[in-house]
Amino acid sequence: MALSFRLSLREETEPPVCSSCGKLLHPREKGVMFNCPNCGEVLIIRCSQCRKGIVSYVCPKCGFEGP
Repeated sequence: MALSFRLSLREETEPPVCSSCGKLLHPREKGVMFNCPNCGEVLIIRCSQCRKGIVSYVCPKCGFEGP
């Protein structure tokens, strides 16, 4: 049984943006994507520079702030 899913046009065309600095992530950049550790509902995206520099991010839904 094959699983199939369909992305919306928005998901297919919008590149990921760093949640800390707002920079567009290049597909080969060693960034990271994870759900908010507090609410688990928002996808947090971090570029490699913000990860290395320990730049904070804030979840837009619950206000959780992380390094």
